[in-house]
Amino acid sequence: MTASPLRRARRADLPALAALWSELVEQHATLDAAFALRAGAAAALEAELARELDDADHALFVSDADGVPVGFCAVQVQHGPAVAVEMHRAEITELVVARSARRAGRGRALAEAALAWARERGAARVEVRVAARNPSGQAFWRSLGFGAFVDVLDRRL
Repeated sequence: MTASPLRRARRADLPALAALWSELVEQHATLDAAFALRAGAAAALEAELARELDDADHALFVSDADGVPVGFCAVQVQHGPAVAVEMHRAEITELVVARSARRAGRGRALAEAALAWARERGAARVEVRVAARNPSGQAFWRSLGFGAFVDVLDRRL
């Protein structure tokens, strides 16, 4: 498998990106059932990606192997209230690399592209949510300089 440079997503990529996103969700569902998709929800992933593709405050970056998307990263800029010191922040909402294409620096390259995009748009910082029960995800993000900011606590009802 030969890697291509990263690029921005195109409409033609949406089915492949939705499949990768499904793979990510399935992996997280093994950590906690709260991450699982509802029956029939997989089709909605493609629609959500299409919405993000059309939104100037979102970016989708793709990593190809032999012309086929094997990884993607979604990032969005969020605008703070006019009274806040922090006017813009970003959030990397999704990052996935197909199992067959991991350990080749694709995830890191995708994250770096998202960070550069956020910086260009004036974001003061970037957030990422990573499951507490995902030690490899925790280690990946920490290796990129991310650290604890806000603890999200939950209580099942």
